[in-house]
Amino acid sequence: MKCSTLAILASAFLLGGVLISDVEAQVYLTATDDANTSNDTSRGPSTTNDRGDFLEIRNFANDASGSTTRKKVGVFKYDISSIDTRLFPFATLTGTFANGRDGNGTFNVYGLNDGEQNLDNVPDGSVGEANWSESSLRYEHGLGFDPTVATTAAGDLGIDLTEVMLLGTITLIDGEPLQSNTTDLNLDAFLDADTNGVVSFFLADERVNEETGLPIGTEWRLTAREASAENSLRLAFTPIPGDTDLSGVVDLADLDPIRTNYSLGGLAYTDGDLNGDGDVTFADFRLWKTGFLDAGGSLEGANLGFLSVPEPTSAALLMIAAAAFAGSRQRRV
Repeated sequence: MKCSTLAILASAFLLGGVLISDVEAQVYLTATDDANTSNDTSRGPSTTNDRGDFLEIRNFANDASGSTTRKKVGVFKYDISSIDTRLFPFATLTGTFANGRDGNGTFNVYGLNDGEQNLDNVPDGSVGEANWSESSLRYEHGLGFDPTVATTAAGDLGIDLTEVMLLGTITLIDGEPLQSNTTDLNLDAFLDADTNGVVSFFLADERVNEETGLPIGTEWRLTAREASAENSLRLAFTPIPGDTDLSGVVDLADLDPIRTNYSLGGLAYTDGDLNGDGDVTFADFRLWKTGFLDAGGSLEGANLGFLSVPEPTSAALLMIAAAAFAGSRQRRV
């Protein structure tokens, strides 16, 4: 996969060119670049913020004058060019926090794809959505940000809605990993609108104290990709177990590839290999049946005659191999 890392949770199998975990049929991408921008009184808009251990998401102001501010937004880029578009409805963001700097809260998630251009200080072709790098990204570039916002503007992260779009939110629970859901953050349409295979997400804490009107001030530290690809912010795709055609529903149509390919090997998830062991067996049928019945389906009238096809046992395979070996020795005499 070009310029991207595919990480797996367990032994993997292929689904239309992407790797999927055999544990929960999940594929995920780690960011090709991750960093945070800053535009505050500590680190100004010309600062780069590419750390190898974590990146910060923060919004703090000591008072309305903004004499002391901390304004940091996490920016993450992914190469989605190898992902089957049928997986887009199942897309979520997941990751972990470093150094225990977490708590209850909410992130706003913004998206940048090739439908948007950087119209500020630097031409899109120089520092654009497809080619920005974590080692050089700065707030002053204006990529998704308004570079005219002052460092002392209390609570104003400068996110430019003419260049990025608000996609939804992620609710953060103290002590738990970051995990979005497809209700509060539906990424399907955003990913589907992309045409160059590269998308970026901006994570920001824009909560405000109702009494003071100032930002809440929580500091978040997300694990950087260099520290741990598995624990960094990942773009994950988790289809419903048993949904072989990736329609979002487990129905009788999902049984078709299992029936067609029963007892065959070297196949993929969409061919009926639901558990990722490379073969379509009764175990895969059982996974489909569980999902189908849980969805309210009924097996009454279903064509299950294929289940009578005997699967080769280990003993039978050994007997075949032994016979073949004996035949080869006789030919040598």
